[in-house]
Amino acid sequence: MALVLTKKVCVVPRDAVSDYVFLYQYARFGAVGNRMRKCLCGIMMIIIGLVAIQVQAVEYQAGQQYKVLQEAVSVERPEDKIEVDAVFWYGCPHCYDLEKLIVNWKKTLGSDVDVVKTPVIFGRPWQAHAQLFYTLEVMNLDEKVNNAVFDAIQRQGKRLNEPAEMADFLHEQFKVNKKTFLKNYDSFGVRNQSQKAYAKIRGAQLMGVPALIIDGRYVVDPQSAGGLEKVLKVADVLIDKIRRERALQQKSTASG
Repeated sequence: MALVLTKKVCVVPRDAVSDYVFLYQYARFGAVGNRMRKCLCGIMMIIIGLVAIQVQAVEYQAGQQYKVLQEAVSVERPEDKIEVDAVFWYGCPHCYDLEKLIVNWKKTLGSDVDVVKTPVIFGRPWQAHAQLFYTLEVMNLDEKVNNAVFDAIQRQGKRLNEPAEMADFLHEQFKVNKKTFLKNYDSFGVRNQSQKAYAKIRGAQLMGVPALIIDGRYVVDPQSAGGLEKVLKVADVLIDKIRRERALQQKSTASG
């Protein structure tokens, strides 16, 4: 029996399925019926599995639901980790919505996946918000503070695009020392992190946000994926793809 590949799915020929149905019915009787029935059930499950894998593979295609970068961008995580850069801007309502979905999505990921927030920089307002984000990181302010910044901009109409305004907000909400914040905001470390983010975004040739950069090689955004929820579904498929590639590479290295 052979599997027939079409443009969209891997199809089992009808005559082959009929043969298996006949054999299954035949296997209901006779001394070897139980063993034969189990064997045929196993074969049918393999066939169904192959069809499912093929359908999933063609559902998301490079150049349609995601983009493959000609030159990979740098990643910060170790080689045994799959880095997912969640590229965002505090002033972007779609980024705000995707951020809420990512919170639950992260709980479904394996320990080999690291989701890293990466602020986009397209100009001065973006630069200010990128430095704000990295200042929060340098000061070890937790996710609660980051979410509060998002809420303030998206739900309260605050701009938070000036350092003094940022310092006032953080002091009022979380008792953050203004001088310490401003010192870190203008520090070499924060500016350096912002420049790294800018280089990554430029290398990925992003024209908008939100977007996910996966393993430095793939880019998924709501427009290409077909919506915010589908961004994460495409990402899941790509993460599994990377896992399989790495497993094959390790197997090849070990056998070589």
